[in-house]
Amino acid sequence: MQNDSTNTINDDLPMPDGSAPAPAPAPAPTAPSALAPVSANERIGVLDVIRGFALIGIFLMNIEFFNRAVGELGEGMPAGLTGLNWLASYVIAYFVAGKFWTIFSLLFGMGFALMLTRTEAKGQNFLKPYLRRLIALAIFGLLHHILIWPGDILFSYAIAAGGLLLILFAKIRWIFLAAIVLALFAAIPALNQVGAIAVALALLGGMTFLLRTEAVLKFFGKTMPITSAVLCVMGGIALLISLGGFFIPAMKAVRGLIFSAGFFFLLAYILARSHQPKEVRPWKIGSLLYCTLFISMIIGGSFEYWGTKETPTIASETGPQIENVVSSAPAASAASNAVMANASNPAAPSDAAKRKIAAAEQKKKQVEQEKKKEADNKLEVQILTKGTYLDAMKFRAKEFAENWPNVTIFSVLINCMFLIGFWFVRSGIMDNTKAHLPMFRRLALFGLPIGIGLGVAGSLITTAPVKGMDNDPFTLATGLLYLGNLPACLGYVSVLILMFNSAGVFAKVKLLAPYGRMALTNYLSQSIICSAVFYSYGLGYYGMQRSHQVVFVFIVVILQLMFSHWWLSKFRYGPMEWLWRAVTYWKLPAFKI
Repeated sequence: MQNDSTNTINDDLPMPDGSAPAPAPAPAPTAPSALAPVSANERIGVLDVIRGFALIGIFLMNIEFFNRAVGELGEGMPAGLTGLNWLASYVIAYFVAGKFWTIFSLLFGMGFALMLTRTEAKGQNFLKPYLRRLIALAIFGLLHHILIWPGDILFSYAIAAGGLLLILFAKIRWIFLAAIVLALFAAIPALNQVGAIAVALALLGGMTFLLRTEAVLKFFGKTMPITSAVLCVMGGIALLISLGGFFIPAMKAVRGLIFSAGFFFLLAYILARSHQPKEVRPWKIGSLLYCTLFISMIIGGSFEYWGTKETPTIASETGPQIENVVSSAPAASAASNAVMANASNPAAPSDAAKRKIAAAEQKKKQVEQEKKKEADNKLEVQILTKGTYLDAMKFRAKEFAENWPNVTIFSVLINCMFLIGFWFVRSGIMDNTKAHLPMFRRLALFGLPIGIGLGVAGSLITTAPVKGMDNDPFTLATGLLYLGNLPACLGYVSVLILMFNSAGVFAKVKLLAPYGRMALTNYLSQSIICSAVFYSYGLGYYGMQRSHQVVFVFIVVILQLMFSHWWLSKFRYGPMEWLWRAVTYWKLPAFKI
C-alpha cells in the first residue's frame, strides 16, 4: 500500500493539539513501512477493559428496546411498572442509560488519537486508511439498522468521526461555505432534509473555530479570545434589553433575558480561561459545549415548567392522552374573533390575540406530531410481534430514510465526547494511567455522585413525559439527567482505571479485556441474539418483563465473555474486528495465532 507522509494531511493547517504544523521533513531515502494493525503488546489494556464494561451497560439499555418500540427512545420509564420491574427500569435509566454511550464515544475519540499518533510517529498516511475505516463502520451500521435493529449506534459514530476529521484538519472557511451551500439547497422542498447536514456543518465549523483560532481582541483593556468578546457583546445587549423590561411595562416579557445575559458572560469567561494553553483545548471545549447544550435545556425546561403556571393544563394518566390535549380549534376561533374585533377597534389590544393564534397553531402541530409518532410506534410493535422478517426490514429501511437527519445532528454531540477522549490520549495520560491515579481518584470521587445525583434529582421531578400538560417538567428532568451523564461517564471510567491498576481482587476487572477486544463482534451478536429471541420471526418473546431482561443480559454476557476468551486464545481478532481491520489497512491481517 502506498503511503504519503502524514504532513500532507495537515498542510497549512494547525495540528490537532492546536500547534502550528511542523515543517515538512526531507524526503526519506526509502518509503515508510506500510500501515498495519497494532500488535498485542502495543494495545493499551485498560481501554479494552473499559470497552468491555461499556458493552455490558449498552446491552442493559438496548435490550429494553427489543421489547419496546424504538420510537420511544428518550421518553423515560414506561408507565405501570411495579416491584422488581420498576426497580430494574429505574436503576438502568438513572445509573446506566446515557452513561455508557458517552463512554463508548470517549473510547472512540481515544482510538482516533491513538491511530493518528502512531501514524505520525512512523511517518505514515493517516487519512486514507481512516476514511476506509469510517466507510466500513458506516456500512456495518446501515446494515445493522436495516437488517437487524433500528437502534444502531455505529452509523452515528461513523458520521461523527467524519465530523472530527473536519474539526481537526479541514479549513474553517470551507466548512462554513459548505454549510451555506447546503442550506440553500435545503430551500428546495425535495431536499429539505439536507438542511440537517447544513446545521451540523455550521456547528462543526463553530467547534473548529473555538478549537483552532488564535484570534484575540482587546476588550475594555483586557485581551481575550474573539469568541469571548462576541459573547460579552451579546451578554451586554441581552442585559440592556432585560433591564428595559423592569422599567417599561410593555417589555415585561423580556425580563427573563437577564438570565441569558448571565449565561453569555459566564460562557465568555470560561472560553477565555479555556483558550490557553492550546494543548488542553480539546477537553475544555468538548466539555464546555456538552454542558452548554444541556444547561440550556435545563434553563428552557425550567421556564417551561415554572414560567407557564397560569396556563390551563390537562394532565391525566388514565384517560386518553392525545385526545385530552387542549383543543386548538376553540382557541383559534376565539383568537380569530378577537382579531376581527381589533380590525374594527384599532385601540383594542391585538398582541394577546396574535399570541393565542400562534399558541393554537403550535398546539395543533404538536398534537399532529404526537399522533404520527404514536401510530408509528404501534405499527412497529405490530410488525415485530406479528409481522414477517421482510415487513420488519421494510419498516426499518423507511424509518432510516425518515430519521437520518437526526443522526447527523446527534453526531455533533458525539464529537464533544470525541474531543475529550482525543485529549486523554494526546496528553499522554492513557499511555501511563498509573502515573495519573490521583486525578482518576478525584474524577471518581466527584464525577459519580454529581453525575448520578443530577439524574436522580431529575427523577424526583418526573420519570416520563406528562401527556397533555402544557408545563410538562420532563424537559427539565431530562436536561438534568443528560448533564449528569458526562461526569458520571468520567467517574465510571476512572473507577475502572483504578481497579485495573490495583493489586487486589479489583484487578480481576482485567477479565473484561477479551470481551472489549471483540466489542464490535459482541455488540452485533447481541442484536442478532435478541432479534432471534424476541421478534415474531424468531421465538416471539417480545414484551419480556424488565427484571427478566436483566437476567437475560447477564446470561448472554457470561456466555459471550467465555466465548471471547476462548476465541482470542486461538485467533488474533474477533471476526468483525478482523474484517474491519482488513478494510482499514486494505490487506488481510494474520488471523490465527
